[in-house]
Amino acid sequence: MRQIADWNDQQFDYRDSGTGPVILLIHGTQSDYREVYHVERLIEAGYRVIVPSRPGYGKTPLQLAASPTELATFYRGWMASRQITRYTVYGISAGGPTAIALAGNNPAVRSLVLACAMTHQISIPYQTWLIQPALQRPLQLIQWVLWNYVKDKLVKFPEEASVRMVEMTSLLRRDDIRSQLNGTDQELLYQVGLQNGPGRGVLFDLTQHIDRQILQTVTCPVLIVHSKSDRAVPFEHALYARRAIAHAQFLESKSPGHLIWIGPSARRDERMIERFISLNH
Repeated sequence: MRQIADWNDQQFDYRDSGTGPVILLIHGTQSDYREVYHVERLIEAGYRVIVPSRPGYGKTPLQLAASPTELATFYRGWMASRQITRYTVYGISAGGPTAIALAGNNPAVRSLVLACAMTHQISIPYQTWLIQPALQRPLQLIQWVLWNYVKDKLVKFPEEASVRMVEMTSLLRRDDIRSQLNGTDQELLYQVGLQNGPGRGVLFDLTQHIDRQILQTVTCPVLIVHSKSDRAVPFEHALYARRAIAHAQFLESKSPGHLIWIGPSARRDERMIERFISLNH
């Protein structure tokens, strides 16, 4: 259920569900407070999961923060204002830099999970062109057309559309991806396709950067989970964080692409994350 926060002269939307130890989940690109990855299982496992929409997604204005560090400072103050003094930070994909900045030098953070997460600036083709302010409206229109196309195919051809969705963020061949997906994966990807969509937050994601020195300020327990088959956020991001945070634990996912919550090791990865959070909260 969407909730609207009005704090520090800013309004933004978020979800706050479940009871128990608190997890602040920082979602990835083209998502929002409705993030579906692992959320329901964490709630069932006895956690309270808070998912704010990042700048440019949901009803959260892009102007809420200009950088991951600034956004982390905002979230830190917001959580303190709610008298939440102990929580785990769970950073997904493009939410990684904000999650890292939030965990750095923050005694309230009991542990940090980085799931297929960016740990430094991303590099993609035509990046300089894609972040031009004048092109944001046309790019949003293109995103809208593409997501509606994906949703249509998911309804009509769910199995094949699921394979194509994974293929966009995978280094594997299509047939290899197809052999690794099951009915549960297809159902999750169907939910993702119907929930995700265009947002101005892509501009925030493409321009965000986190200094290595900030990673080195993270002293809480850290778990990094990443797949070598990830095309969207290359495996090197996981290795970079592992080198910068000497005490970090590492789990290599067998996911066929960017999303660790699908594929042959999905439930194992989720259980390991749940166990890690439980031991360190």
